[in-house]
Amino acid sequence: MTELKDLWAEFDSNNHLQPEMKTAKFESLHLWDLGWELLEPLDIASSDEHEIELSKRFSPGQKALYFFWYLDGQVTNGGFVQFYWNGYAKYLPAIYRGLGMIKDKVLMKLLDRVDNYLVEQLPVFQKAIDMDDFEGAYELLPEFEDFDEEYYELHEHTMGLIEKYARRNPKEFVKLT
Repeated sequence: MTELKDLWAEFDSNNHLQPEMKTAKFESLHLWDLGWELLEPLDIASSDEHEIELSKRFSPGQKALYFFWYLDGQVTNGGFVQFYWNGYAKYLPAIYRGLGMIKDKVLMKLLDRVDNYLVEQLPVFQKAIDMDDFEGAYELLPEFEDFDEEYYELHEHTMGLIEKYARRNPKEFVKLT
């Protein structure tokens, strides 16, 4: 599989997936509502291979939103344990690129701390995986709960930065009608 970090640089502007949206709708929606309206037409990948090809049609702003949404969906549903457990760490290079683009250094630092902690505790995490004990991962690695709490305090700010970027660069996301 092609590394997703390499796909960040690939943007086929001649084949940009740029759905139409009414200007009034774009202007009236905020934060998660706007994010979902911008993301939903992009969320059409049917496989990992299709996602790789599809992401080449995403602008940098769309990629920032798209890959952040993976992080947010996993962490807000089951924490960082779920993010790693379900194999979403493969998106970290693209998530970092997006966070860098929107200048979210605080979340980037949290992700660094989480990732470093997991590397240090990988044998313990792997033990939970081998035992198919998701809940046990939290019991064995209680620091993940603290990381999750930090994330919950930050993710709204991150979505706000994505919204700010989208408002400055609407053509990266949609054709306004």
